[in-house]
Amino acid sequence: MNKLLFLLLPLYIFAVPVIFPFTIDLKKDETAYFDVYYLGNTYPFKFRWTLYINDILTLLYRYDDFPRQITLYKDPSLNTFKVPIAKIPENYPYFYIEFKDFNGKIATFDIYLMNDNKKVNVDFKGKK
Repeated sequence: MNKLLFLLLPLYIFAVPVIFPFTIDLKKDETAYFDVYYLGNTYPFKFRWTLYINDILTLLYRYDDFPRQITLYKDPSLNTFKVPIAKIPENYPYFYIEFKDFNGKIATFDIYLMNDNKKVNVDFKGKK
């Protein structure tokens, strides 16, 4: 048990609470890691972009260990997507992720948390 605690301790020490809106810059295939805490559960969330061609960005993300893929454009109507935190019928919280810019090697994203009931906490675990 002590060995397990010793191995998990660095993950909790270096976690940073996120203040929204949160801006993040990612290089190609660089992954951003988050932990989402809601109603006593922890949901891992990570995302990365893998291809940018003809003003279209392909983004891969994994929320609650379920992989998804989405394409985003620079156009304002096609540059955002929504990630539900929990499937609850009434007023569930969600992430609203916006593709802001691409400068040749780095993509910039703004992450918003729509959290009416203030029960969601998010820790940024870092980039790899």
